[in-house]
Amino acid sequence: MQGTVDRLVPSEGFGFIIGPNGEEYFFHRSGLKGAEWEEMGPGVQVHFQVGEDPGDRPDEHLRAVDVTLDADAIPAVDNEPLPPGKIAGA
Repeated sequence: MQGTVDRLVPSEGFGFIIGPNGEEYFFHRSGLKGAEWEEMGPGVQVHFQVGEDPGDRPDEHLRAVDVTLDADAIPAVDNEPLPPGKIAGA
C-alpha cells in the first residue's frame, strides 16, 4: 500500500501515515524496512503493509509495518517536514 507520512513523534519513535483511502495508520520505527528513521518526515511518500502487534487494541489505529521509502520519494533530513515544492502532488 502507498501512503504519505503525516506526522511524527520523534522523541517516542513513532508516527502516522495517511493511506490512499484517507485512513490513518500508526507506525513505529521498528516497523521500518530498509529505511532510516531520520528519513521519515511529514510529506515523505512510503510503501507499507498493514499488520498487527500482539499488544494492539481494537480501538487503536491500524498499524503499518514493513515501511519503505517510495521509489520516487525524497527522504526527509532529521525528521523535518519536506518543503512544499518537494512533496508529491504539491
